[in-house]
Amino acid sequence: MQGPIADEPRDDELHRLLDATTDGLALVRAGRLVWANASLARLAGAPDAKDLVGTPLDEVFVDAGHGLPTGAADGPIHCRLARPGQEPRAVVVEPIIAERSGALSRPPPPALDSRTTRALRVRDVTDLHTLESEVLRSGRQLHDANREVVALRERLRVETAEREEILTVVSHELRTPITVIAGFNRLLLAGSVGPLTERQTHFLEESQKSCQRLNNFVANLLEAARQGACVGPLEVTEAPIRPTIDAVLELLEPLLREGGVAAAVEIDAATPRARFDPPRIEQVLTNLIGNALRYAPRDSTIEVAARYAEAAGRDFVEISIADAGPGVPERERGRIFEPYVQIEAQRAGGLGLGLAICKRIVEAHGGAIHVEARAEGGSRFVFRLPAATPLLDGGA
Repeated sequence: MQGPIADEPRDDELHRLLDATTDGLALVRAGRLVWANASLARLAGAPDAKDLVGTPLDEVFVDAGHGLPTGAADGPIHCRLARPGQEPRAVVVEPIIAERSGALSRPPPPALDSRTTRALRVRDVTDLHTLESEVLRSGRQLHDANREVVALRERLRVETAEREEILTVVSHELRTPITVIAGFNRLLLAGSVGPLTERQTHFLEESQKSCQRLNNFVANLLEAARQGACVGPLEVTEAPIRPTIDAVLELLEPLLREGGVAAAVEIDAATPRARFDPPRIEQVLTNLIGNALRYAPRDSTIEVAARYAEAAGRDFVEISIADAGPGVPERERGRIFEPYVQIEAQRAGGLGLGLAICKRIVEAHGGAIHVEARAEGGSRFVFRLPAATPLLDGGA
């Protein structure tokens, strides 16, 4: 025996329930809306759901290429919801099909006869479409970026191979004239073509030392090219920095005299001994002092100084080379140590490798290098080398 049927909800309770749903709901008869809930009114930009009553379906919905929900189709239809004075919103409209369940089903009220009235659910999918479009756009951008990365990698590989080839060729080509110059120096020093004055002997000896330094540098350059590195093994020793500075200034003395530039050396009394590879640091000092000489005006002075410094809790020997040249613009001070980079102020030619080599040699020692403005105008290049342990007073 069937039990008593519970009391049906009142109309106001049913309307509140339908208005609380997220999806828009509507009843359609003869192609017009006869009822709509508050959610559909919000989606359609109507002040109130009553404002939609009596509106033809083709004024509420806009065809998006799939037709309008005016027929008897059972499936969902993708279209757009018209919004007066606003952009239409993408929606999916699907009929709500009432399934009958035999004896428990009761016929609908005459006003909602399913033969003349259709119930529709309207789901807003604008954000979903926007998200899908954004995902597609991001996917295309990622694909383009990946293609660009692949192209850049290939270009970098080709450029690296070309530079290594050039480096190897140049290094080999340098060895021939070095060998010739060193050979003539030996003949002259041996007295094979006549006696030499003491001054001539001194100049030839310095020229021979320079040939040996250059030959060692070329050998290291070739080894670095083969290993894919710019700095080979270091032969580190603990020594004062003053003899290395003096050796470089003696090597460059003819160029200083020719350029009308003086060199002043100031070593602080508290400067400790440093841990470094003397030939490699000679290379650094030769590059830095040589650069200063290129840009220093006549009758000016290149200042070479050394002192004790502390950084990050470690002890260092700080060496600086200052000149009165045009200086390095602040925006260029970071990239000037990159390989093959030449700033606009550089007018002396070259490949832009000198400072990059200096940086790698100094960093291989565990130090650092930078450039700053000189207070009186010009540039001041500063690099640090680890101090010997324990610190020795007056060791420089």
